[in-house]
Formats: sequence, structure tokens, C-alpha cells
Amino acid sequence: MWSRFSSATMRKLWQMLAHLNGQIINYATLGGSLGVSHTTARNYVELLSSTFMIRLLPPFLANTGKRLVKSPKVYLNDTGIANALLGIADFSQLAGHPSIGAAWEAMVLSNLMASFPGFSFYFYRTGHGAEIDIIVEYHDRIVAVECKAGLSPKLAKGTFTAIEDLNPEITLVVSPVKEGWPMKQGIEVVNLREAVNKIKEILS
Repeated sequence: MWSRFSSATMRKLWQMLAHLNGQIINYATLGGSLGVSHTTARNYVELLSSTFMIRLLPPFLANTGKRLVKSPKVYLNDTGIANALLGIADFSQLAGHPSIGAAWEAMVLSNLMASFPGFSFYFYRTGHGAEIDIIVEYHDRIVAVECKAGLSPKLAKGTFTAIEDLNPEITLVVSPVKEGWPMKQGIEVVNLREAVNKIKEILS
């Protein structure tokens, strides 16, 4: 499946995926940069996904009557590899780097998927910018998860619009805080351990 695929092209693909970490993937753009068709680029990405090197998070196609983004988001499963490809050597560099949000989101997703292997995971985004980072679904009930790497998280207008669209059981804003707090009705700031416990309590 990797026939005629050079090590230089592989490194370029990995570097592009590192910059796309946590973003919606565009196979046409990816293929154009690699000098291959969008179908070939999709095959490369799906091969990396099938070998667990990357994760493709599908969109949540809710019947909201809105135009929804239908391409998946891509995550590198190993955040160390992602940081190395971006030239980040230690946490102090990561803390000041624009990719810290994506690294945190990838880690949160990885931990949630490991904690709930029987659940389904998605993201939600409309053409007008309403967005939820992670949707956790079990037996047709959902919890919305927003990932914020800062210690004083705030939600954008598009997040509140997405919450209105989806009406989840609860919205969890997962941040690296020592202890969480209620943000407003139906929305709570939590750390990762608290997020796992809340999801288990609500959906299990």
C-alpha cells in the first residue's frame, strides 16, 4: 500500500499532519502538497489510522437543519511525536506554542476513548462556526466536551450556539485545573479525572 512512497514524502506527510492536529482534514489540500490525488492522500491517512498512528474523529451529523461539516478531524495519537515534528523540545516551549490547545484536546480525547471503549465519539461543527470539540454518545444520549488548555476557560459564542443545537445532558469544559466549578446552568468546568467521573455518572 506504500508502494512508490519515499521516506521524504512520509516525513512531509507527518509534518503536515502535526500541523493539522485537532483540525478538520482536507484531502485535496493534503494531496496537492504531497503531489498526489486527494484519493491517494485519503488512502495514506486511512492507512495511518488503521495502524493506530493517527485517529480520525467523525462529525456528529445531528438533524438540526443546519449545514454541517462532514469531513473528519485528525489527531496524532502520540503527542510526543506531534511535538517533535513541530520542533517542540519541552513543556515550557509547548506552553507558549499555538499548538498547546490541540495537544490538550488530543490528550483529552485519547483518555476519554480509553475510559469508555463502548461509547461513540464525534465532533460537531456547522458551516456558520457553531462547534463542540468532542461529543460523547451512549444509547442516544450525549455529553458535550470542550477542551481548554488554560486555567481560566471561556466559551465562544459558537460553542453556546452548538449547545443550543444539540441540547446535551451536560457540557463539560475540560481544563488542567486542580478542581472544577460550575460555569452556568448545564455547563461545568472540570479536570480530566472529574470529566471521566461525570460522564460515567451521566451516561453509564
